[in-house]
Amino acid sequence: MEIFQKLGAEVETLWREKNYNEDLLPGIAAKALTECDIPSKMSPWEIVTWLMNQTELPGQQDLMGRFSDVPVTIARFPRFHIDVYFWYNSTTAVHQHGFCGAFQVFEGSSIHSTYEFEMQNKLNFFLETGNLTLRNVELLTKGGVREIVDGRKFIHALFHLDNPSVTLIIRTHRSPLSSPQFSYMQPGLAIDPFFEEPNFIKKLQTAKMLLHLKRDDADEQIANFLKNSDAQLSYVILSNLKHLFSNANIEQVFGVEKNSDRFDNLIKIVRAKHGEIATTFTDAIYEQEKIGELSNKRSIVTDAELRFFLAILMNVSEKQKIFSLIKERFPDSEPIEKVLDWTFDLSNTKVLGANITNALGIQDFDDHDLMALEFLLKDFNEVEIRASLANDYGLTDADDWLKNLPSRNEKLRSSFVLLALLNSN
Repeated sequence: MEIFQKLGAEVETLWREKNYNEDLLPGIAAKALTECDIPSKMSPWEIVTWLMNQTELPGQQDLMGRFSDVPVTIARFPRFHIDVYFWYNSTTAVHQHGFCGAFQVFEGSSIHSTYEFEMQNKLNFFLETGNLTLRNVELLTKGGVREIVDGRKFIHALFHLDNPSVTLIIRTHRSPLSSPQFSYMQPGLAIDPFFEEPNFIKKLQTAKMLLHLKRDDADEQIANFLKNSDAQLSYVILSNLKHLFSNANIEQVFGVEKNSDRFDNLIKIVRAKHGEIATTFTDAIYEQEKIGELSNKRSIVTDAELRFFLAILMNVSEKQKIFSLIKERFPDSEPIEKVLDWTFDLSNTKVLGANITNALGIQDFDDHDLMALEFLLKDFNEVEIRASLANDYGLTDADDWLKNLPSRNEKLRSSFVLLALLNSN
């Protein structure tokens, strides 16, 4: 792996000449990655071969793989190291860094989103609420390089489109003034995902056990626990338990009370104790549930274009930004036409063993629903809809069709898949 040693030696020399100023490392590292251009000179699978045949590896920065599926430290220097991250299941949440440097797309491509966070309420060192705003979204392809600035100055997320995707990174071991390394949830929650405290962890594990074992006293035990919990622990408990209350099998076991009602009862306890921050918690949990639903759908489709479509819907919540990304990826196609084609394909992608009939999540989706979706995407008013029905579809009497349009629109808006596209309509 001499090429990495040479890359690191160059960065070490240039950075030392700048007195190891961390503000200057991102520019130095990005320039070095661009000029060395390792992705054009070797395959990441050469690293796998090297790793499997080494008797001793350099000291590994992320031994347990908390960031990426397979993180490999390939070279170490006094104040920084070079890592290669392999991704085949994982992707990154919206996050900031407790280090600085630069990264390069070694293999594959990614949607790269950057954000701003305006803090409004600091509950403690590990939990804040405020406004999280999408600043920019772009497609990064093989060889693309971006600087990493530590702390809140660089909040971003990478969603890896290809399987696998590989990232090359030059980074400091740690920037002590940039802790904690927050993760962010829409619409505006910042939390330290690395917070560990024994009492905290054991109570969460026990709450999960009570629900998995279907204990009759599970809800009562969790409720009593929440009545005595701080806001941070309350959010972690609620966010980690929500998917268990969403499980249809659990609802069938308990039967008497809907799972949504049971979870709402826990929310009420948190609201009574902590006030309106409970609304921020539920909004953040809902957003994570939406992302999880889209991720599950993405896991059942194999078509590359459909996976791209679901990926941008998971990461972008503004229609025009979605259209811009589609146009960038498919410059010869009209974004609305691609969306309609992909929606139709998802409606015909069967989901076995699930309580929905297709990957779109809308049962009995038909050509009229697709027409309604087109009108929503084009922001047509009634006059424009009537003209389109007559000119494009040969429908001369539109009254009956328009009478059913509100119910069709409501059905479309109920889909997690289409939510990002329709939230501005």
